[in-house]
Amino acid sequence: MLDFSRGDIIAALVASFLWSFAYIAPTAVQPAGELLLVAGRYIVFGICGISVLYVDREEMKKVSLRRILFALHLGVIGYLVFYIAVSYAVTFSGGFVTAIIAGSAPIGIAAVGNILERRTPWGVLLSSVTLIFIGIYSISLTQSTGESPHYTALSMFGISLALLASATWTYFVVLNAHAQRTWVGLPTTRYWTALVAVGAGAGSLLLLPMALISTPAATFSPIIFGNLLLWILGLGFIGSWYGTYIWVRAAQRLPAALAGPLLATEAIFGAILSLIWEQRLPTSFEAFGSFLIILGVVLCLYYELRKGRLREV
Repeated sequence: MLDFSRGDIIAALVASFLWSFAYIAPTAVQPAGELLLVAGRYIVFGICGISVLYVDREEMKKVSLRRILFALHLGVIGYLVFYIAVSYAVTFSGGFVTAIIAGSAPIGIAAVGNILERRTPWGVLLSSVTLIFIGIYSISLTQSTGESPHYTALSMFGISLALLASATWTYFVVLNAHAQRTWVGLPTTRYWTALVAVGAGAGSLLLLPMALISTPAATFSPIIFGNLLLWILGLGFIGSWYGTYIWVRAAQRLPAALAGPLLATEAIFGAILSLIWEQRLPTSFEAFGSFLIILGVVLCLYYELRKGRLREV
């Protein structure tokens, strides 16, 4: 039986909050290109990973080539591909819509995770997932009222990219969590995070030439480039490196069925940050939907508490 604490839950929530800044970054760095933001972010992430691989190089003896390649591919799909999809989705459909749609990943994560672990009764899980789904749907209703530019061809393309982001994040979370709990002789959490980071960084280096070519010339003016650099460093080090580290550490103990609903909070954080960035208040649909998503998370947590599976740190 997994032994996890309230500290693990708090760590997962902090990671979700740090990741949520990704939904306003593509707008915040304009007119800089999305690809340069993505490539820069994960090059920083990869540099952090390389430094850890060097310091903890003795850990390499614990990892087979197959598992190294597995970690690298998680970095490419779960981070690089994910954020490319998110960045363009934000540009075409807006940060709020992207956060909500990409935030639907917990539905898939919870379902697939419970198939693997069979830990939480399906009745409890389905109730939680249903609340999350209704909450996301309720928030999305705002986009279908009145005349909205969100239903142009580009916006629909952005929505499709947000769905792709949701799928890639589901893939990353489920496979990473399952590997952490089923593989024998894994390296330390920090070392495993470093391997994932190097995968994302290596993919970003291949992406960098295209990113530079597609970036508007205005990007390299002192003010715009300085702003871009700050976002790259913040997202790369604090969001990607630290956020991933504390998430992987928590995921070693959290059941995947619980990790799914917890990740729904990233959608809430992202939506709130987007509203602040857009300087507006949420509509009634948005407020009601956010409440349902929180309720879905609380329901799953309440079941775990009643079963006495949480211990104090």
